[in-house]
Amino acid sequence: MPGSTPIYTALQRYAGKDFLRLHMPGHVGKGIKQHELCRLAALDLTEIPGLDDLHLPTGIIKESQELLARAFGAAKSYFLVNGATSGVHALFLALNKEGEKVLLPRNAHRSFYGGLVLSGAVPVYLPVQVETDLGVALSVTAEDVNSLLISNPDVNNVFISSPSYYGTGCDIAAIAAITSGYNKLLLVDEAHGAHFAFSPLYPKTALESGADAVVNGLHKTLPVFNQGACLHLSARLAGDLRIAKTLSLLTTTSPSYPILASIELARRLMEESGESLLEESYQLSTEYRRKINAIAGLSCCEQELQAVNGVMGLDPLKILVSTRGSALNGYQFGALLRERYGVQVELEDHNFILAMFSIFHNRNDWEKFYHALQAIAATYPGRERTKPRVELPPLPPMLLTPRQAFMASSLKVPVKEALNRVTAEMIAIYPPGVPCLLPGELINQEMLDYITYLGKNGTRIQGPQDPSLQYINVIS
Repeated sequence: MPGSTPIYTALQRYAGKDFLRLHMPGHVGKGIKQHELCRLAALDLTEIPGLDDLHLPTGIIKESQELLARAFGAAKSYFLVNGATSGVHALFLALNKEGEKVLLPRNAHRSFYGGLVLSGAVPVYLPVQVETDLGVALSVTAEDVNSLLISNPDVNNVFISSPSYYGTGCDIAAIAAITSGYNKLLLVDEAHGAHFAFSPLYPKTALESGADAVVNGLHKTLPVFNQGACLHLSARLAGDLRIAKTLSLLTTTSPSYPILASIELARRLMEESGESLLEESYQLSTEYRRKINAIAGLSCCEQELQAVNGVMGLDPLKILVSTRGSALNGYQFGALLRERYGVQVELEDHNFILAMFSIFHNRNDWEKFYHALQAIAATYPGRERTKPRVELPPLPPMLLTPRQAFMASSLKVPVKEALNRVTAEMIAIYPPGVPCLLPGELINQEMLDYITYLGKNGTRIQGPQDPSLQYINVIS
Protein backbone atom coordinates (compact mmCIF):
# COMPACT_ATOMS: atom_id res chain seq x y z
CA MET A 1 0.00 0.00 0.00
CA PRO A 2 1.17 3.61 -0.59
CA GLY A 3 3.28 4.89 2.26
CA SER A 4 4.66 1.48 3.18
CA THR A 5 8.39 0.77 3.20
CA PRO A 6 8.87 -3.01 2.97
CA ILE A 7 12.66 -2.92 2.48
CA TYR A 8 13.42 -0.40 5.22
CA THR A 9 11.02 -2.14 7.60
CA ALA A 10 12.67 -5.51 7.00
CA LEU A 11 16.15 -4.06 7.53
CA GLN A 12 15.08 -2.47 10.81
CA ARG A 13 13.48 -5.68 11.95
CA TYR A 14 16.61 -7.74 11.29
CA ALA A 15 18.93 -5.14 12.86
CA GLY A 16 16.77 -5.08 15.98
CA LYS A 17 16.99 -8.82 16.63
CA ASP A 18 20.70 -8.82 17.52
CA PHE A 19 21.55 -11.79 15.29
CA LEU A 20 25.03 -13.27 15.36
CA ARG A 21 25.90 -12.35 11.79
CA LEU A 22 27.82 -15.23 10.25
CA HIS A 23 27.30 -13.88 6.74
CA MET A 24 28.47 -11.07 4.50
CA PRO A 25 29.39 -8.22 4.61
CA GLY A 26 32.60 -8.49 6.59
CA HIS A 27 31.88 -5.59 8.94
CA VAL A 28 29.00 -7.77 10.35
CA GLY A 29 27.13 -4.65 11.38
CA LYS A 30 29.64 -3.52 14.00
CA GLY A 31 33.13 -3.46 12.49
CA ILE A 32 32.94 0.11 11.22
CA LYS A 33 33.67 2.29 14.25
CA GLN A 34 33.39 5.79 12.80
CA HIS A 35 30.31 7.47 14.24
CA GLU A 36 28.99 8.71 10.92
CA LEU A 37 28.96 5.22 9.41
CA CYS A 38 28.40 2.79 12.26
CA ARG A 39 24.59 3.17 12.37
CA LEU A 40 24.37 2.74 8.62
CA ALA A 41 26.44 -0.45 8.85
CA ALA A 42 23.71 -2.08 10.94
CA LEU A 43 21.41 -1.88 7.91
CA ASP A 44 24.07 -2.81 5.35
CA LEU A 45 22.96 -6.40 4.78
CA THR A 46 22.94 -9.07 2.10
CA GLU A 47 20.40 -11.44 0.53
CA ILE A 48 19.55 -13.44 3.64
CA PRO A 49 16.07 -14.97 4.14
CA GLY A 50 13.42 -12.27 4.25
CA LEU A 51 15.46 -9.64 2.37
CA ASP A 52 14.65 -10.86 -1.15
CA ASP A 53 17.01 -10.72 -4.17
CA LEU A 54 17.31 -7.74 -6.51
CA HIS A 55 18.11 -10.08 -9.42
CA LEU A 56 14.99 -12.21 -8.91
CA PRO A 57 12.63 -10.26 -6.66
CA THR A 58 9.65 -12.11 -5.23
CA GLY A 59 9.19 -10.41 -1.84
CA ILE A 60 9.97 -7.02 -0.34
CA ILE A 61 11.98 -5.75 -3.35
CA LYS A 62 9.24 -6.78 -5.77
CA GLU A 63 6.66 -5.02 -3.60
CA SER A 64 8.78 -1.88 -3.28
CA GLN A 65 9.43 -1.68 -7.03
CA GLU A 66 5.69 -1.92 -7.63
CA LEU A 67 5.13 0.95 -5.19
CA LEU A 68 7.78 2.97 -7.04
CA ALA A 69 6.08 2.33 -10.39
CA ARG A 70 2.74 3.44 -8.99
CA ALA A 71 4.22 6.65 -7.58
CA PHE A 72 5.87 7.58 -10.90
CA GLY A 73 3.06 6.45 -13.20
CA ALA A 74 5.06 3.62 -14.78
CA ALA A 75 3.84 0.22 -15.89
CA LYS A 76 7.02 -1.27 -14.41
CA SER A 77 9.99 0.15 -12.50
CA TYR A 78 13.40 -1.22 -11.61
CA PHE A 79 15.77 -0.11 -8.86
CA LEU A 80 19.25 0.89 -10.02
CA VAL A 81 22.17 0.84 -7.58
CA ASN A 82 24.85 1.95 -10.04
CA GLY A 83 23.33 5.28 -10.93
CA ALA A 84 21.35 6.35 -13.97
CA THR A 85 24.36 5.25 -16.02
CA SER A 86 23.43 1.59 -15.55
CA GLY A 87 19.90 2.27 -16.79
CA VAL A 88 21.21 4.01 -19.91
CA HIS A 89 23.62 1.15 -20.55
CA ALA A 90 20.86 -1.42 -20.06
CA LEU A 91 18.54 0.24 -22.58
CA PHE A 92 21.27 0.43 -25.21
CA LEU A 93 22.30 -3.19 -24.71
CA ALA A 94 18.80 -4.66 -24.38
CA LEU A 95 17.13 -2.85 -27.26
CA ASN A 96 19.86 -2.62 -29.92
CA LYS A 97 21.82 -5.23 -31.81
CA GLU A 98 25.30 -4.54 -33.11
CA GLY A 99 25.13 -2.37 -36.20
CA GLU A 100 21.64 -1.00 -35.55
CA LYS A 101 21.22 2.77 -35.58
CA VAL A 102 20.23 4.95 -32.63
CA LEU A 103 19.24 8.60 -32.95
CA LEU A 104 20.78 10.59 -30.06
CA PRO A 105 22.03 14.08 -29.17
CA ARG A 106 25.64 14.89 -29.95
CA ASN A 107 26.15 16.23 -26.40
CA ALA A 108 24.62 13.25 -24.57
CA HIS A 109 26.02 12.16 -21.20
CA ARG A 110 29.11 9.95 -21.36
CA SER A 111 26.94 6.97 -20.38
CA PHE A 112 25.47 7.12 -23.92
CA TYR A 113 28.94 6.54 -25.34
CA GLY A 114 29.34 3.61 -22.96
CA GLY A 115 26.01 2.23 -24.17
CA LEU A 116 27.15 2.52 -27.78
CA VAL A 117 30.37 0.65 -26.95
CA LEU A 118 28.54 -2.11 -25.07
CA SER A 119 25.84 -2.62 -27.68
CA GLY A 120 27.74 -1.96 -30.88
CA ALA A 121 24.94 0.37 -32.00
CA VAL A 122 25.72 3.04 -34.58
CA PRO A 123 24.97 6.67 -33.60
CA VAL A 124 23.06 9.09 -35.77
CA TYR A 125 23.54 12.48 -34.15
CA LEU A 126 20.81 15.02 -33.51
CA PRO A 127 21.91 18.67 -33.68
CA VAL A 128 21.79 20.41 -30.31
CA GLN A 129 20.18 23.81 -29.75
CA VAL A 130 22.53 26.24 -27.96
CA GLU A 131 21.86 29.48 -26.06
CA THR A 132 24.43 31.60 -27.85
CA ASP A 133 25.27 34.23 -25.22
CA LEU A 134 26.08 31.68 -22.51
CA GLY A 135 27.18 28.94 -24.90
CA VAL A 136 25.12 26.19 -23.22
CA ALA A 137 23.50 23.25 -25.04
CA LEU A 138 19.86 22.99 -24.01
CA SER A 139 17.62 20.90 -26.25
CA VAL A 140 16.86 18.95 -29.39
CA THR A 141 13.84 19.70 -31.56
CA ALA A 142 10.95 17.57 -32.78
CA GLU A 143 11.60 18.92 -36.27
CA ASP A 144 15.15 17.57 -36.28
CA VAL A 145 13.97 14.21 -34.96
CA ASN A 146 11.43 14.00 -37.77
CA SER A 147 13.93 15.06 -40.43
CA LEU A 148 16.53 12.51 -39.36
CA LEU A 149 13.97 9.70 -39.15
CA ILE A 150 12.96 10.48 -42.73
CA SER A 151 16.59 10.38 -43.92
CA ASN A 152 17.42 7.38 -41.70
CA PRO A 153 14.38 5.09 -41.85
CA ASP A 154 16.44 2.19 -40.47
CA VAL A 155 16.99 3.94 -37.10
CA ASN A 156 16.04 1.47 -34.39
CA ASN A 157 15.11 3.91 -31.61
CA VAL A 158 15.50 7.49 -30.41
CA PHE A 159 17.31 8.21 -27.13
CA ILE A 160 17.39 11.79 -25.84
CA SER A 161 18.21 13.65 -22.61
CA SER A 162 15.60 15.85 -20.92
CA PRO A 163 15.87 17.91 -18.79
CA SER A 164 19.34 19.19 -19.60
CA TYR A 165 21.98 19.73 -16.93
CA TYR A 166 20.80 23.35 -16.86
CA GLY A 167 17.15 22.43 -16.22
CA THR A 168 15.64 22.95 -19.67
CA GLY A 169 13.21 20.35 -20.99
CA CYS A 170 12.61 19.21 -24.56
CA ASP A 171 9.15 18.98 -26.11
CA ILE A 172 8.83 15.30 -25.27
CA ALA A 173 5.16 15.12 -26.25
CA ALA A 174 5.88 16.40 -29.76
CA ILE A 175 8.88 14.09 -30.14
CA ALA A 176 6.87 11.12 -28.82
CA ALA A 177 4.12 11.79 -31.36
CA ILE A 178 6.74 11.63 -34.12
CA THR A 179 8.50 8.49 -32.89
CA SER A 180 5.16 6.76 -32.38
CA GLY A 181 4.18 7.63 -35.95
CA TYR A 182 7.33 5.92 -37.22
CA ASN A 183 6.86 3.00 -34.79
CA LYS A 184 10.15 3.81 -33.05
CA LEU A 185 10.83 3.60 -29.33
CA LEU A 186 11.47 6.86 -27.49
CA LEU A 187 13.93 6.48 -24.60
CA VAL A 188 14.66 9.41 -22.29
CA ASP A 189 17.52 10.07 -19.89
CA GLU A 190 15.57 12.09 -17.31
CA ALA A 191 18.34 11.84 -14.72
CA HIS A 192 17.77 15.38 -13.43
CA GLY A 193 13.96 15.28 -13.41
CA ALA A 194 12.85 12.71 -10.83
CA HIS A 195 11.01 15.37 -8.79
CA PHE A 196 8.81 16.43 -11.71
CA ALA A 197 6.37 13.60 -11.00
CA PHE A 198 5.13 15.16 -7.77
CA SER A 199 4.03 18.69 -8.68
CA PRO A 200 2.07 20.32 -11.52
CA LEU A 201 4.22 23.45 -11.07
CA TYR A 202 7.19 21.62 -12.62
CA PRO A 203 7.64 20.30 -16.17
CA LYS A 204 5.68 17.21 -17.17
CA THR A 205 7.54 13.95 -16.82
CA ALA A 206 8.83 12.12 -19.88
CA LEU A 207 6.56 9.15 -19.09
CA GLU A 208 3.51 11.39 -18.89
CA SER A 209 4.54 12.95 -22.20
CA GLY A 210 4.70 9.63 -24.05
CA ALA A 211 8.19 8.18 -23.60
CA ASP A 212 8.55 4.39 -23.68
CA ALA A 213 11.41 4.14 -21.16
CA VAL A 214 12.80 6.70 -18.74
CA VAL A 215 15.86 6.72 -16.49
CA ASN A 216 15.80 8.82 -13.30
CA GLY A 217 18.94 9.64 -11.30
CA LEU A 218 16.97 9.81 -8.06
CA HIS A 219 19.98 10.87 -6.00
CA LYS A 220 20.35 14.06 -8.03
CA THR A 221 17.14 15.74 -6.83
CA LEU A 222 15.58 13.56 -4.09
CA PRO A 223 16.79 12.41 -0.62
CA VAL A 224 18.49 9.29 -2.00
CA PHE A 225 22.05 8.09 -1.48
CA ASN A 226 24.49 8.56 -4.35
CA GLN A 227 24.10 5.87 -7.05
CA GLY A 228 20.40 5.47 -6.26
CA ALA A 229 18.39 5.59 -9.49
CA CYS A 230 15.57 3.83 -11.31
CA LEU A 231 14.36 2.75 -14.73
CA HIS A 232 10.68 3.22 -15.61
CA LEU A 233 8.92 1.44 -18.46
CA SER A 234 5.66 2.18 -20.23
CA ALA A 235 3.16 -0.57 -20.96
CA ARG A 236 4.80 -1.05 -24.37
CA LEU A 237 8.04 -2.27 -22.78
CA ALA A 238 6.91 -3.53 -19.36
CA GLY A 239 6.95 -7.16 -20.44
CA ASP A 240 10.20 -7.02 -22.40
CA LEU A 241 12.39 -9.70 -20.82
CA ARG A 242 15.50 -8.38 -22.58
CA ILE A 243 15.55 -5.40 -20.23
CA ALA A 244 15.33 -7.48 -17.04
CA LYS A 245 18.05 -9.84 -18.33
CA THR A 246 20.34 -6.96 -19.26
CA LEU A 247 19.85 -5.17 -15.95
CA SER A 248 20.82 -8.37 -14.14
CA LEU A 249 23.88 -8.71 -16.37
CA LEU A 250 25.06 -5.18 -15.58
CA THR A 251 24.12 -5.00 -11.89
CA THR A 252 26.33 -6.01 -8.99
CA THR A 253 25.39 -9.23 -7.19
CA SER A 254 25.98 -7.34 -3.93
CA PRO A 255 23.50 -4.45 -4.17
CA SER A 256 23.48 -1.86 -1.42
CA TYR A 257 20.44 -2.25 0.82
CA PRO A 258 20.96 1.24 2.30
CA ILE A 259 20.65 2.66 -1.24
CA LEU A 260 17.48 0.62 -1.84
CA ALA A 261 16.03 1.76 1.49
CA SER A 262 16.81 5.40 0.73
CA ILE A 263 14.96 5.13 -2.60
CA GLU A 264 11.99 3.65 -0.81
CA LEU A 265 11.94 6.29 1.92
CA ALA A 266 12.26 9.07 -0.65
CA ARG A 267 9.32 7.64 -2.57
CA ARG A 268 7.21 7.64 0.60
CA LEU A 269 8.22 11.21 1.44
CA MET A 270 7.34 12.46 -2.03
CA GLU A 271 4.00 10.66 -2.02
CA GLU A 272 3.08 12.15 1.35
CA SER A 273 4.68 15.62 1.23
CA GLY A 274 6.28 16.09 -2.18
CA GLU A 275 3.71 18.42 -3.64
CA SER A 276 3.81 20.84 -0.71
CA LEU A 277 7.62 20.75 -0.49
CA LEU A 278 7.95 21.40 -4.22
CA GLU A 279 5.42 24.22 -4.10
CA GLU A 280 7.35 25.92 -1.29
CA SER A 281 10.58 25.55 -3.26
CA TYR A 282 8.88 26.91 -6.38
CA GLN A 283 7.75 30.01 -4.48
CA LEU A 284 11.26 30.57 -3.08
CA SER A 285 12.72 30.17 -6.55
CA THR A 286 10.31 32.72 -8.01
CA GLU A 287 11.11 35.22 -5.25
CA TYR A 288 14.89 34.86 -5.34
CA ARG A 289 15.19 34.79 -9.13
CA ARG A 290 13.59 38.23 -9.04
CA LYS A 291 15.99 39.39 -6.30
CA ILE A 292 19.07 38.11 -8.13
CA ASN A 293 17.95 39.86 -11.31
CA ALA A 294 18.03 43.14 -9.36
CA ILE A 295 21.76 42.73 -8.57
CA ALA A 296 23.84 44.94 -10.86
CA GLY A 297 25.90 42.86 -13.30
CA LEU A 298 24.05 39.58 -12.70
CA SER A 299 20.99 37.99 -14.26
CA CYS A 300 19.11 34.83 -13.36
CA CYS A 301 18.56 33.17 -16.73
CA GLU A 302 15.00 32.13 -17.49
CA GLN A 303 13.38 33.80 -20.49
CA GLU A 304 16.54 33.52 -22.60
CA LEU A 305 16.67 29.78 -21.94
CA GLN A 306 13.00 29.24 -22.74
CA ALA A 307 13.43 31.23 -25.98
CA VAL A 308 15.82 28.61 -27.39
CA ASN A 309 14.26 26.47 -30.10
CA GLY A 310 13.01 23.16 -28.73
CA VAL A 311 12.94 24.15 -25.06
CA MET A 312 9.69 23.26 -23.32
CA GLY A 313 9.72 24.08 -19.61
CA LEU A 314 12.38 24.90 -17.04
CA ASP A 315 13.19 23.35 -13.68
CA PRO A 316 12.81 26.21 -11.16
CA LEU A 317 15.39 24.61 -8.85
CA LYS A 318 18.24 24.99 -11.37
CA ILE A 319 19.48 28.57 -10.89
CA LEU A 320 21.71 29.62 -13.78
CA VAL A 321 23.24 33.01 -12.98
CA SER A 322 24.90 34.87 -15.82
CA THR A 323 28.01 36.82 -14.80
CA ARG A 324 28.54 38.38 -18.23
CA GLY A 325 27.65 41.84 -16.93
CA SER A 326 30.03 41.61 -13.99
CA ALA A 327 33.69 42.50 -13.51
CA LEU A 328 34.25 38.85 -12.54
CA ASN A 329 33.79 35.70 -14.56
CA GLY A 330 31.93 32.68 -13.27
CA TYR A 331 35.08 30.90 -12.07
CA GLN A 332 36.01 33.92 -9.96
CA PHE A 333 32.47 34.21 -8.60
CA GLY A 334 32.46 30.52 -7.70
CA ALA A 335 35.79 30.78 -5.91
CA LEU A 336 34.66 33.76 -3.85
CA LEU A 337 31.36 32.09 -2.97
CA ARG A 338 33.27 29.06 -1.72
CA GLU A 339 36.18 30.73 0.06
CA ARG A 340 34.50 33.79 1.60
CA TYR A 341 30.88 32.77 2.04
CA GLY A 342 30.88 28.98 2.42
CA VAL A 343 28.70 28.40 -0.65
CA GLN A 344 29.59 25.65 -3.11
CA VAL A 345 27.74 25.76 -6.42
CA GLU A 346 27.24 22.87 -8.83
CA LEU A 347 29.13 24.35 -11.79
CA GLU A 348 31.29 27.34 -12.66
CA ASP A 349 32.03 28.60 -16.16
CA HIS A 350 33.46 31.72 -17.72
CA ASN A 351 29.99 33.16 -18.34
CA PHE A 352 27.91 31.80 -15.45
CA ILE A 353 27.50 29.80 -12.28
CA LEU A 354 24.92 27.04 -11.83
CA ALA A 355 23.33 26.48 -8.41
CA MET A 356 21.19 23.39 -7.76
CA PHE A 357 18.55 23.93 -5.10
CA SER A 358 16.62 21.16 -3.39
CA ILE A 359 13.32 20.77 -1.56
CA PHE A 360 15.47 20.75 1.60
CA HIS A 361 16.90 24.23 1.09
CA ASN A 362 14.93 26.67 3.22
CA ARG A 363 14.54 30.44 3.05
CA ASN A 364 17.76 30.95 5.03
CA ASP A 365 19.70 28.97 2.41
CA TRP A 366 18.27 30.97 -0.49
CA GLU A 367 18.95 34.18 1.43
CA LYS A 368 22.56 33.19 2.12
CA PHE A 369 23.15 32.55 -1.59
CA TYR A 370 21.49 35.82 -2.58
CA HIS A 371 23.39 37.94 -0.03
CA ALA A 372 26.70 36.36 -1.07
CA LEU A 373 26.02 37.21 -4.73
CA GLN A 374 24.97 40.72 -3.75
CA ALA A 375 28.10 41.30 -1.65
CA ILE A 376 30.49 40.00 -4.32
CA ALA A 377 28.84 42.05 -7.08
CA ALA A 378 29.04 45.21 -4.92
CA THR A 379 32.70 44.60 -4.11
CA TYR A 380 33.68 44.09 -7.76
CA PRO A 381 31.57 46.51 -9.84
CA GLY A 382 32.10 46.96 -13.54
CA ARG A 383 31.77 44.93 -16.67
CA GLU A 384 34.06 42.23 -18.03
CA ARG A 385 34.58 41.78 -21.75
CA THR A 386 32.57 38.83 -23.05
CA LYS A 387 34.54 35.74 -23.95
CA PRO A 388 34.31 35.18 -27.72
CA ARG A 389 32.24 32.19 -28.78
CA VAL A 390 34.06 29.47 -30.70
CA GLU A 391 31.97 27.97 -33.50
CA LEU A 392 32.04 24.22 -34.02
CA PRO A 393 33.17 22.97 -37.45
CA PRO A 394 30.99 20.55 -39.46
CA LEU A 395 30.82 17.04 -38.01
CA PRO A 396 33.63 14.83 -39.35
CA PRO A 397 32.99 11.48 -41.08
CA MET A 398 32.61 8.46 -38.77
CA LEU A 399 34.90 5.68 -40.05
CA LEU A 400 34.56 3.34 -37.07
CA THR A 401 31.65 2.81 -34.71
CA PRO A 402 32.23 3.74 -31.05
CA ARG A 403 32.57 0.02 -30.22
CA GLN A 404 35.09 -0.59 -33.00
CA ALA A 405 37.11 2.47 -31.96
CA PHE A 406 37.04 1.44 -28.29
CA MET A 407 38.30 -2.06 -29.12
CA ALA A 408 41.02 -0.87 -31.51
CA SER A 409 44.65 -0.26 -30.56
CA SER A 410 45.69 3.37 -30.30
CA LEU A 411 48.79 5.49 -30.03
CA LYS A 412 49.64 9.06 -29.08
CA VAL A 413 50.87 11.38 -31.84
CA PRO A 414 51.59 15.12 -32.04
CA VAL A 415 48.46 16.95 -33.16
CA LYS A 416 50.26 18.33 -36.20
CA GLU A 417 50.78 14.73 -37.39
CA ALA A 418 47.14 13.69 -36.91
CA LEU A 419 45.82 14.68 -40.35
CA ASN A 420 43.65 11.93 -41.87
CA ARG A 421 44.00 9.77 -38.77
CA VAL A 422 41.03 8.35 -36.88
CA THR A 423 40.65 9.71 -33.36
CA ALA A 424 40.62 7.37 -30.37
CA GLU A 425 39.30 9.93 -27.88
CA MET A 426 36.66 12.59 -27.42
CA ILE A 427 37.35 16.30 -27.68
CA ALA A 428 34.67 18.72 -26.50
CA ILE A 429 34.63 22.39 -25.55
CA TYR A 430 32.89 22.75 -22.20
CA PRO A 431 30.46 24.40 -22.18
CA PRO A 432 28.44 23.72 -24.21
CA GLY A 433 29.84 20.19 -24.04
CA VAL A 434 29.11 19.27 -27.65
CA PRO A 435 32.00 17.10 -28.87
CA CYS A 436 33.76 18.21 -32.03
CA LEU A 437 35.38 14.78 -32.23
CA LEU A 438 34.33 11.36 -30.97
CA PRO A 439 36.27 8.08 -31.12
CA GLY A 440 36.09 6.59 -34.62
CA GLU A 441 35.83 9.93 -36.45
CA LEU A 442 38.24 11.28 -39.07
CA ILE A 443 40.58 14.17 -38.32
CA ASN A 444 40.33 16.01 -41.62
CA GLN A 445 42.06 19.31 -42.43
CA GLU A 446 39.20 21.45 -41.14
CA MET A 447 39.08 19.53 -37.86
CA LEU A 448 42.87 19.62 -37.48
CA ASP A 449 42.86 23.41 -37.92
CA TYR A 450 40.09 23.69 -35.35
CA ILE A 451 41.70 21.59 -32.61
CA THR A 452 45.05 23.33 -33.24
CA TYR A 453 43.25 26.63 -32.65
CA LEU A 454 41.70 25.29 -29.43
CA GLY A 455 45.11 24.22 -28.13
CA LYS A 456 46.70 27.59 -28.84
CA ASN A 457 43.91 29.57 -27.20
CA GLY A 458 43.72 27.67 -23.91
CA THR A 459 40.04 26.78 -24.40
CA ARG A 460 38.52 24.63 -21.64
CA ILE A 461 38.45 21.08 -23.02
CA GLN A 462 36.92 17.79 -21.90
CA GLY A 463 37.89 14.32 -23.04
CA PRO A 464 41.46 14.12 -24.33
CA GLN A 465 44.29 12.60 -22.32
CA ASP A 466 46.32 15.72 -23.11
CA PRO A 467 44.01 18.72 -22.48
CA SER A 468 46.64 21.09 -23.88
CA LEU A 469 46.06 19.38 -27.26
CA GLN A 470 49.71 19.12 -28.14
CA TYR A 471 49.14 15.38 -28.56
CA ILE A 472 46.11 13.30 -29.47
CA ASN A 473 45.36 9.58 -29.30
CA VAL A 474 44.54 8.04 -32.67
CA ILE A 475 43.72 4.56 -33.91
CA SER A 476 46.97 2.77 -34.77
